[in-house]
Amino acid sequence: MKKHNGELEIDEDLKMEHRTWTVQRVSWVILLLIVIAALLGFTGRGGVKGINNITKSTPSQTMEVEYDRFLRDEVEGEMKISLKNLKSTSPTLFFSREFYDKVRVEEIVPEPEHVEISQDGIGYTFRATKPEFIVLYYTKPLHIGPLQVVTKGPDNETVTMSQFVYP
Repeated sequence: MKKHNGELEIDEDLKMEHRTWTVQRVSWVILLLIVIAALLGFTGRGGVKGINNITKSTPSQTMEVEYDRFLRDEVEGEMKISLKNLKSTSPTLFFSREFYDKVRVEEIVPEPEHVEISQDGIGYTFRATKPEFIVLYYTKPLHIGPLQVVTKGPDNETVTMSQFVYP
């Protein structure tokens, strides 16, 4: 420890000060990364509006699925399925087995008229009064990690959703 120019009797430890400055700068970078992650929606349902949403359609554009790219474990998420140019008044949406193995459906709006569970997945049949129909699924993921769900629409065309569930 050195005295500063012999003027005051205050102990100086420049090595300690440099380490403190380094820790401060690293902390600022970490805080900045957390803020950026929050803005991008990595910290839950939020962030810049729409940045966490993905919309995928079938090749014929008869089914469009809008869902969150990132989810939080045990936090409710929303999936919006739009059906267009329906040929039937009883469309069925079919989800792969991984859907009901890794996701709990909290609510479906409107409620399906019929639900059928099989070895391959789960099918929801609705009553559609118009050629364009929207279904909202409110779900909670049950496990952390990657989640890939295949949805089959009324014309047997599929949409594959890839999501990631954070703790």
